[in-house]
Amino acid sequence: MKNLITSQSVLDHIWEKHQLRRVDVEECFFNHFEPKYIEDDRTQNKTNPPTYWFISENHQSVRLKVVCVFKDGQVFLKTAYPPNEVELSIYNNSK
Repeated sequence: MKNLITSQSVLDHIWEKHQLRRVDVEECFFNHFEPKYIEDDRTQNKTNPPTYWFISENHQSVRLKVVCVFKDGQVFLKTAYPPNEVELSIYNNSK
């Protein structure tokens, strides 16, 4: 995914904490058929441009929450990790 921008610190973090690689995140984007993104509007997480997240599976059927910022045609990865039950519920109940 050419337009996915990942810093080394984010890649290190998702590997060390969750054993995830960039390709796992890319697969989630490819498998994200429903164009549903949730804006993270919590005060402590607000960014300009806004931060969005979605839940999707990689090719190994591992469900992940992917958090990113869209800017100038590029996607900046903030983090990715397995979602908890609250996040799954929020995502599944959103429109």
